[in-house]
Amino acid sequence: MVQQNKLNKDLFDIARDLIDVIRVHVDHVAHDEPVLLKIWPLLVKVGFHRLLIESRLEGWGLSLKRYIDLIRLLAYGDGALALSVHIHNIAAKIINELGDETLQYRLKTWLDEGNIFALARSEYGRDYRYDFSTRISKIKSSMILSGQKDFCTLAGLADYYVVFAQTEVNSPSMDSLQVCIVNGKDPAVEVIKSNSLDSMVASSTHSVRFNHYELSQTELVGQPGEITHLMNPDILTLGICAINVGMADLGIELFIEKEKQLYDSKNVEVLKWLGQMDVLLRSTELLLNESINSRPHSDMGSGICLRRAKVASDILINDVTEGAINYLGINGILSKNKFIYLRNNSYATQVLPPNTQKCLFTLGNERIKWHYIQFSNQKNQ
Repeated sequence: MVQQNKLNKDLFDIARDLIDVIRVHVDHVAHDEPVLLKIWPLLVKVGFHRLLIESRLEGWGLSLKRYIDLIRLLAYGDGALALSVHIHNIAAKIINELGDETLQYRLKTWLDEGNIFALARSEYGRDYRYDFSTRISKIKSSMILSGQKDFCTLAGLADYYVVFAQTEVNSPSMDSLQVCIVNGKDPAVEVIKSNSLDSMVASSTHSVRFNHYELSQTELVGQPGEITHLMNPDILTLGICAINVGMADLGIELFIEKEKQLYDSKNVEVLKWLGQMDVLLRSTELLLNESINSRPHSDMGSGICLRRAKVASDILINDVTEGAINYLGINGILSKNKFIYLRNNSYATQVLPPNTQKCLFTLGNERIKWHYIQFSNQKNQ
């Protein structure tokens, strides 16, 4: 136990070092280059691509709490890269947990080679739990995967996709849901739009279409319905909550730093807003921690805490961004890292209608001018 705690401590120290490296590195990467592919070899070198894999497969084998804490820390460095690490680790975890021993050691080989895994789960307008139009059909002696997955993080960057597909056409259910592995370089896999993560927006996702992809028996992960046996089925959402919190940590810090540089004053309105953000941050942390200990499907009220945590984390990152623009203008949380700047402003674009966004930008710039005049007058007096 002492040794494991030491390993975890070392892991978090590595993560802190990585944050600095990531910020410096992405600041020098061109806008049209996939940032993740530049950073990935470094993440592989320190084992961040096998965080949830047990030690016998040379993984870290982190507990859920330690894993979520680490994802939050990575998001403080960059939210989109943290999401990439999270999605990959979830996909690898599914293969490791549901696959047989042969598949587990194939996974180890893939991870040793530094391959990237994506999770192709959601479809636009469909019930993400089991009612998928992506299907596996038996044609003579072959198994054919057809359909499209939307909202797919790492589309175009992944070497392999972990795909959720239905085997039943007429009466789909969780019991007929099959997980399979698809080679991302196969000609039958069409990336409709590649996700380069060039603007560092954590929610930037694209679609992947499977055009009669021929599956082999070795590409099936467990039997139909085994997805219900996952130990932590809500880990994907928990990680996204943690990423929102990590980005809010950074956003608040950048705001305070910039506000001090501009005004060096105790603005009551700003202090009130920061207090509100602090309360929202702490309450989100409490809900997130409670969700880690409250497993879905364990009782009638399960999952409620997780949904509250997700909503709280969404509100948190949105309010941090809106407030920073409101009080400091469009350049309010401008960082030396251009990708962080783009990401924060992209969040504002998603959250606000264009006319409201424009009004806030204008309002923020006017506030800067007004505070500058007030500050100059005080100095002259």
